[in-house]
Amino acid sequence: MKERLQAPELRFPGFTDDWEERKWIDTVDMSTNMVNPKTGDYDDLLHIGPGNIESFTGRILDNVNTVKNDNLISGKFHFNPNDIIYGKINPQLAKYVHVDFEGLASADAYVLNSKNGVNQGFLFVELQTSGFYKYSVSVSMRTGMPKINRDELNQFSYLAPKNIEEQQRIGSFFKQLDNTITLHQRKLDLLKEQKKGYLQKMFPKNGAKVPELRFAGFADDWEERKLSDIADRFDNLRVPITASDRKPGDTPYYGANGIQDYVEGFTHNGEFILVAEDGANDLKNYPVQYVNGKVWVNNHAHVLQGKKTITDNKFLMNAIKNFNIEPFLVGGGRAKLNADVMMKLNILLPTFVEQEKIGSLFSLLDKTIALHQRKLDLLKEQKKGYLQKMFV
Repeated sequence: MKERLQAPELRFPGFTDDWEERKWIDTVDMSTNMVNPKTGDYDDLLHIGPGNIESFTGRILDNVNTVKNDNLISGKFHFNPNDIIYGKINPQLAKYVHVDFEGLASADAYVLNSKNGVNQGFLFVELQTSGFYKYSVSVSMRTGMPKINRDELNQFSYLAPKNIEEQQRIGSFFKQLDNTITLHQRKLDLLKEQKKGYLQKMFPKNGAKVPELRFAGFADDWEERKLSDIADRFDNLRVPITASDRKPGDTPYYGANGIQDYVEGFTHNGEFILVAEDGANDLKNYPVQYVNGKVWVNNHAHVLQGKKTITDNKFLMNAIKNFNIEPFLVGGGRAKLNADVMMKLNILLPTFVEQEKIGSLFSLLDKTIALHQRKLDLLKEQKKGYLQKMFV
């Protein structure tokens, strides 16, 4: 029988002792301090539940209310700065946060505090390890809503450094990494909000002929044109391939919601706009994408191309994305945008020169957003790697 490793692959210099097995029941307090929010004593405190915590990140979302605004009536757990809140419903969603403020926690969460030689920061990182995740998911699988109870948590054991300083170093390291990830996430969210704002202001609102914001030198009304008059459709070139029949390659294979795979060959080569035909994952933010070069498109996305000197493709992509397509969809659970309906959509169009300027601006924004997304994804992958190598 293979002996269990007692030390991680990657450690801070100066620490060589084996880690020791610790039991949850001996090292973690789960608060039973439930209070009555109706008293008014907690009105101005924030109320946190699993729904306010982003999965796998330890980040609080923007949908948090005060106790008073949430109209709370049943008992809630009181928590203080440095406490850990862990969502006990659906453990596979991995809802946890290390708070730096006072508040009330939902009864669907546990308030955790380390004890008996375990550092609070280290405990918070332990919640993010694959060992804890696999355990919490496996024991919570039962009929009805998955949930991990106190007895199940108390049976969990894990390895921890004997030296409290090593625990503190690990906790501080991951806290700094999380802060960097949060900073990049905020930058990305801000860029997306800026793009959303530009889309609202640089395209005319319902009934208007000019946008609120436009480049200097342009004053003419925008002209309403049918999509069929300003763009050609190349759906006839689409070829669907089942996953088992795809030959791996460098060409992006597109479906309704974007890239699904990379394959050999191509169906289209050039500048195109892909509009979901059926199977869209978000009907309000309808999937519309600009592609340039060789692509393979299956039969779940329409393929459009702006007519030369009439329509700039980058502009058209954003014009369609800014268009409310939902009322034109048919079907039930799998809503569909029929080709003939799509080609009759009325699109407001400025001069070709103004289109190019608008298209270039949004192209630059999209590239900047993509760059920040790649940086964020890389940081998350780095954290995942550190979790694997710095824990046993």
